[in-house]
Amino acid sequence: MRPIDTRSMARIAALLVAFAACGGGELAEEGALDTGIADAGERSRDAGEAAADRPAAGTAASDDPATAGPTAAPATVSVLQVQEVNDPGMLAELTEVTRKDGVLTVKIRFRNTGTEDTYNAFETNHGRYEFFYVTAGTQKYFVLKDTEGAPLAPKYLNVSLDPGATSTWWAKFPAPPASENTIDLVIPDTPPFEDIPITDR
Repeated sequence: MRPIDTRSMARIAALLVAFAACGGGELAEEGALDTGIADAGERSRDAGEAAADRPAAGTAASDDPATAGPTAAPATVSVLQVQEVNDPGMLAELTEVTRKDGVLTVKIRFRNTGTEDTYNAFETNHGRYEFFYVTAGTQKYFVLKDTEGAPLAPKYLNVSLDPGATSTWWAKFPAPPASENTIDLVIPDTPPFEDIPITDR
C-alpha cells in the first residue's frame, strides 16, 4: 500500500476551501453561466438582422409610395399661344419656337377640349407643306426638306383625338437671322400664330 502524500492532500484541501469561499460551492442557476455569452450573441444577431433590414445607402426605404422618397415630377410644357382649329373641341397650342444652328424648330400640341371625339386632316399636300410657313420681317420660310426632298416634319397631319387627349406635331424651318426676335406661324385651319418670341439655344 502506498503512503499517503500529505502535501498533495493539503493542497487539494486548500483549493476546496478557496473555491467554497468564492461561492463556487453552490450550484449556479440554470443558464446563469452562459447568460453573458447568450445575451451578447442575441445582441449581435439582432444587430445583424436590423442592419440587414435597413436599406443600403441611396436606395428607397420602401416600395410603398407613402413611405418611399419623393419622385421627380414630370416636366411641364409651356404654351406660347393658343388658336382654335376649324373642328369643334380642338385647340392648337404652340409650345416651342427655338432657333439653333440655322434651324427653327416649331412644335404644336393639339388638344381635344370637348366631350366627343374630334378629327381634323390638315392639308400637307403629301408632305409639300405649301400652306405651312413662318414669316419674320419681310421674309417667308417654308418647311425644310432633306436631300431626298422629304419634309423635315411628319408627311401627313391627321389629328384624331378622344376627349381630353393630345397629339404633338413638329416641323423644322430655316431660321430667321439673329436680328429677328419674333415670328408669325401660318398653318391651315387655324388663325395665324402672331408675334411669337424665338428662343435661342
